[in-house]
Amino acid sequence: MKFDEMNGEQLEARLAELKEETSEEKRDALDNDALEARITEMEAIQKEIEARKDAAAEEARKAEEAAKMDGKKIIEEERKMSYEVNTPEYREAYLKNLMGKELTAEERTALTSAAAVIPNEMQNKIWDMLRENPLIAELDILHVPGYVTLPKASTVNDASWVAMGTDSTDSGDVVGSVNLVAKKLIKTIEITADIQAMSIPAFEEWLTNKLVEKMEAAICAAVLTGAGSATVPQGVMANGAGATAVTKAFTIAGLSDAMASLPSGYHRNAIWVMSAATFYGTIVPLAADNNGVLVMNGIEQRFLGHKVVLDENAAAKIVFGDFKDGYGFNFGSDIEVKADGSVGFRAGSTVYRAMALADGAVVQGEAFVVVTKAA
Repeated sequence: MKFDEMNGEQLEARLAELKEETSEEKRDALDNDALEARITEMEAIQKEIEARKDAAAEEARKAEEAAKMDGKKIIEEERKMSYEVNTPEYREAYLKNLMGKELTAEERTALTSAAAVIPNEMQNKIWDMLRENPLIAELDILHVPGYVTLPKASTVNDASWVAMGTDSTDSGDVVGSVNLVAKKLIKTIEITADIQAMSIPAFEEWLTNKLVEKMEAAICAAVLTGAGSATVPQGVMANGAGATAVTKAFTIAGLSDAMASLPSGYHRNAIWVMSAATFYGTIVPLAADNNGVLVMNGIEQRFLGHKVVLDENAAAKIVFGDFKDGYGFNFGSDIEVKADGSVGFRAGSTVYRAMALADGAVVQGEAFVVVTKAA
């Protein structure tokens, strides 16, 4: 068998045989020609084995180099991908840009490519903080770009039972609509040049808290008292919103009567909305001696079995209703945050503007009862 037809194990085995045949003990049994032939074969096998080892080492070296090159490519790709909007690298570049800090070439490119949109994590943090507001948490908020049309049922008939094999009769449901458009929700906040001394995490925390604090106040005001104009969402307590208006004494009997004005289908999600002055000044003393009428556990308050949300926009009135089914609110765009240093040039300050396109309106007026205190 030729060498190139033999594998490594066969070569090693043949070399071992030749060494055995040419050992000192067996050399006398071989003539000179046979001994020389075996030694020549041994030398050739050893050269072949060495050549194969060298070739294997070279292949290993090439494979290692290729792996290193692939590793570099992977790292380079990861670096390119690290500036996606949902990455920490992009968020840091975004915040550095807002703070007026110097950016690297990669950071500038990333912000330009992404149109400097707010990072996903920061956006989600703002939404989460907004939902921590007790009133906003009751809303079924949509995030549909642009305009939204919500169905508004003015006449809805119940389902009916029919006999097997009998056709059903169409009922005369009447369904209208409520259109939510894109209205600007804007808040500006100003900070002095001391911002440069803040760390990036501290700046993000400060900016997020300030934006949420002001935006949630605007949203709550709109949900309760918004005029429903071309620029302001419609509130539950606004004229024309369709809520049931009643005048009752702020007593257990009077507010129980007010609850009776709300159709039973809305009671499952219904909540009370009132100011802190009304709750602590009237409701708490009123219910102090009535076991189970008022429940306060330090986390939430419940009056007559329903959750109480405190909001100063209710003023001297009380709202009882279902905000999940009765009110619609949509963010037609994500919140954008931009910085402008020219506005506060003289004071050396920077102005930050948060803006979103949003709208809200009462979808079912019958889902709310607005109670005015009887004289």
